[in-house]
Amino acid sequence: MGESTGSSTLPVRAGRYPRARGRHLALALLVLLAATAAVFAVNHVHAATSEVEPLCGRQEWLVEVVPALTESAEAPLLQVPADSNRPRLGIVFRHSVEKSPVVEWFETAEPPSAGLLLVATEYRSFGAGLPADAAPGAQFVRLDDRFVIEGLSVPVAQLVLRPMPWTEHRLLLAGNEYDLSGLVAPGTPIEIRVVPGSVDESGRGCAGS
Repeated sequence: MGESTGSSTLPVRAGRYPRARGRHLALALLVLLAATAAVFAVNHVHAATSEVEPLCGRQEWLVEVVPALTESAEAPLLQVPADSNRPRLGIVFRHSVEKSPVVEWFETAEPPSAGLLLVATEYRSFGAGLPADAAPGAQFVRLDDRFVIEGLSVPVAQLVLRPMPWTEHRLLLAGNEYDLSGLVAPGTPIEIRVVPGSVDESGRGCAGS
C-alpha cells in the first residue's frame, strides 16, 4: 500500500508545481517589462522637457538693462550673466565737450539691493567736466594713453542713462562689449542693475530666477 500510494501521488505533484512556477515567472517578467517601460517614459519626458526649457540650477548674478522710470514689469532689454559674485561692470560713453571716451567702473554695493558703487573712472583728455585730480581717499594714475582715478566708493542707488546716438553708450562686462545706444529710442531712460538669478548650461540667463 505504501508503494502504491507513493507512485500515485508523485506524478500529480510533479505536474502541478512546474505550471505554478511558470505562472510566477511569467508574472515577474510582465512586472519587469512594465517597470522598464515606465523608466523609459520618464527619461523620455525629462529629455524632451530639457530641450524646451534650459536647466536653471547654477546660481549667478545677472547684469540687466531695463526701461527706467516705469512701474510695468517689462522684459529686460539686455540680460548678461556676470563673471563673479561681485561683478565689475563698465559704462563707456563719449564726453559731450571733449568728445573723447570715458569709462566709469561700478561694482555691486553691500548688500547688492543697495545698488552700485562707482569705484573707478578712466578718460583720455583734460577738459570741462573731467577731473584733474583724485578725491580724498582715491588715487590718480597717469598712463600712456589715459588717466585713471582708482579707489572711489561713490554709492549709486540707481544707475540711469539716457543714451543718444552721439554718446555711443556701451556696457563692458567680463571682457565683452554691448551696445546700449541702439537698445532704445534716443533719449529714452534705461537702468543698469545687478540682480540674482540663474544660468543654464550654455551660460544664458534664466528668466524668473
